[in-house]
Formats: sequence, structure tokens, C-alpha cells
Amino acid sequence: MTQGRLFGDEPQGQPEAGTVPFENLDAARAAAQGCVRCDLSRTRRRVVFGEGPAGARLMIVGEGPSEMDDRLGRPFSGPSGRLLETWFIRLGLRQDEVWLTNVVRCRPAAPVNGRLKNRPPNAAEQAACRLWLETELALVRPEVILALGGTAGKALLGKDFKITRERGHWRVGPGSVAVLTTFHPAYLLRLEDADLARAEAAVNADLDVVKARLDLDD
Repeated sequence: MTQGRLFGDEPQGQPEAGTVPFENLDAARAAAQGCVRCDLSRTRRRVVFGEGPAGARLMIVGEGPSEMDDRLGRPFSGPSGRLLETWFIRLGLRQDEVWLTNVVRCRPAAPVNGRLKNRPPNAAEQAACRLWLETELALVRPEVILALGGTAGKALLGKDFKITRERGHWRVGPGSVAVLTTFHPAYLLRLEDADLARAEAAVNADLDVVKARLDLDD
């Protein structure tokens, strides 16, 4: 792959089927640090590449880096990540056994009252970052993907995906990997009382399904 394709000098595109543009995850992470394939490169502090062990059986895909992620350069480093830690306990996994990543690797944000606020990545931003997502998928080769929220579900399963209809159901994703979508931790953090209890119950059920699929011991 040429440097031009990586850094925006040529039309954006996805890697050809069956090819991996980098030898390993460290090489991909290093190259991603200079990515300018979309306008998010103008407002980011850091590129937040995926994190975890090569060969992780479970990959978790969120929407995009948070403000804290953008500061630290690590995925799920803020409040959503702390909630995610409790999900690992339910799964019977340690965080260092899971590959954590997002649909995009630079924080999508918009100015609101003089400061940047998180927003969902738009279609062009997702397309520009597809190279990195597909690279991570090809090099990690997970058995199962847990997608967090509607944006991740659509990115992995297509634009017709609806989380209200398909949450908690197995679908075939990129590379024929099994994908299950649940609510994003950030969504739960905005809920209260009965709404929160219902969402937590739904997520717990989804996590139990993933645990069974991976045949994890208690």
C-alpha cells in the first residue's frame, strides 16, 4: 500500500479482500498516528488505535474516542471504560484478554457553547477510517465481535441495521465473524431508574450470550 493511500493523497478506499496492508499491529498503529484521511485529523489530540492482544478471541467495537480517550490515546479510558470493566467481570475475562477499538480512531466532536462535544462519526469519517478497522480485524482475527451501539452495528453489519430490532441477535459480520450488538456503555450512563434497570438487564443478557458463545468457564 502506498503512503498516498494511507495519508489521503488518493481517493479513499478499503483494502482488497484477503490483503493486510501491514505486517503486524504495531506497524499499523505506528502508521495510523499520521493519518489525515478525514477532517477529524484537524481537531484530534491523539489517534486512538485499538488496544489488546493479537489473537484476542473477543473484539469490542465502539463508536469513537471520547474526550478522555483523545487526551490519553487509549480506547475506553473514561466513564464508559469503567462501566465496561464490570462487563468483563460478567464475561469472565480480563481487559487484557480483549481487543478494544472503535469505528473511528479520532474523536468526532462538534463545537457547542465554546467547547467540543462528542458526536457520532458521519459516513465520510467512517469510510475514511475503514482501512484501520479492517486492518485490526484482519490482524487480530477475533472469533466474536461485540458491537456497542447503533453506529458500530451499522458499520459492521450494514446501513439497514437497527439496534432496536437486532440488539442481542447474532449476525454474520466482516470476514464471516459472528457479531452481536448491545447498547453502548455511554447510553446506559445517561439513563436513570426504571430505564436504566431495563437497559442493564438487556446488556447482561447479551453478555451471557457472548460468554456462552465463547464457552467461557465461570
